[in-house]
Amino acid sequence: MMHNIRTSSAFHLKRWLASALLCAGLGLSAVCAAEQLVIDYVVSNSPQRNAWLGIINQFAAANPDIQVEHHGYPQEQYKRDFSARLTTGRADLAFWYAGERLRDAAKNKLLSPLDGELLTQLKKKKFAPAAIEGTRIDGEVYGFPLYYYAWGFLYRKSLFERLDLRPPASWSEFLQTCERLQAAGVTPLAVGAKSGWPAVAWFDYLNLRINGIDFHRKLLRGDASFGDARVRQVFDTWSDLLRKGYFLEATMEQEPDRVPPYLYRDHVGMVLTASFVAAKFPAAVAADMGFFAFPNYTPNLPAYEEAPLDVLVLPARGLNTHARNRFLAFLADGGALRQIAEADQTFSVQADPATPPNLLGEATSAILAGAAGLTYFFDRDARADLVAPVYEGLRQFLKPPHDTGLLVRSIESARQKTRMPGYRQ
Repeated sequence: MMHNIRTSSAFHLKRWLASALLCAGLGLSAVCAAEQLVIDYVVSNSPQRNAWLGIINQFAAANPDIQVEHHGYPQEQYKRDFSARLTTGRADLAFWYAGERLRDAAKNKLLSPLDGELLTQLKKKKFAPAAIEGTRIDGEVYGFPLYYYAWGFLYRKSLFERLDLRPPASWSEFLQTCERLQAAGVTPLAVGAKSGWPAVAWFDYLNLRINGIDFHRKLLRGDASFGDARVRQVFDTWSDLLRKGYFLEATMEQEPDRVPPYLYRDHVGMVLTASFVAAKFPAAVAADMGFFAFPNYTPNLPAYEEAPLDVLVLPARGLNTHARNRFLAFLADGGALRQIAEADQTFSVQADPATPPNLLGEATSAILAGAAGLTYFFDRDARADLVAPVYEGLRQFLKPPHDTGLLVRSIESARQKTRMPGYRQ
């Protein structure tokens, strides 16, 4: 748990005193106990943490009759323990992700859907219809949309200008850019793959660019084989980059936060990442950072993009529905989502002209505006039992000799095992 215990305790004490004084003044101290509200959320960086704390404090100040308990967790721990917390915990609201993981939680009756009043409010407050529909499962909406973001390549404008390079649009241009960077003594690419998800972005994009969105979704549902020749082409294309030494080996087993500094110092030319990385830009380099879409690979294939959508969900075990709905109404009404989007360098799900531009400029919104279709990211879209085998397989694949055959056999073996009758994860 990452929130400051001292700050939280002082905060609750002030609110309890305010509620007690109000009740005493009304002569209702015996029946005027404060409502409870428990919120679980992810903390990925200091600006994000400060945004959540600021919003919770604002809500508490405006609602002294509600006692808020909040827990901030590191991302990987939160994802790992999410289902267990839903099963045994008592949160009224919890941060989560749109996609197959949301569907699993809803199917297992761990979540409650948004009611008609909340849905009406979302539409009234100009929430993007696609964001609302993105969490609809069997006719019910299970997510209160917070924000979404783009994926693409981060690069340093001054380095590209010095080498007379432009952001590549096609795969042949991308390979030429890698060659030029390597010839100049700059390792073309880096990926901090320790946690798995930065590396799997490469698989997602190569599969989308080579095979399209329909096959990608079929594969992630477990309805296609990882031994398929189309999947082998994805990994063969990637292994070609690895064998040419285009990836900085020092970053392979590092966390993703350790990778951008290599870019800032011109040790690396490009990093496939999400636009939220802008939240951590040092002031000295922020204006020099650029962003471009993953290059096209298959001629005439539409460009499909990754656009993860983060949401709040309503745990079925939550007890305080009235307080929960008041908090969600507060988020929808008061510019709170804009605060989170600005802190995260993401896009608000509300049509709000007051939202400041992303530090990466119009490139991020242009990527999504030009997309023929959107996915939410591998570990959100894939069947749950596929995630660990793919992550483990990729960790081995990133090491020499970057063996495609070994990788697809290991993943397919795990996939077949989970499809066996009587298997339980």
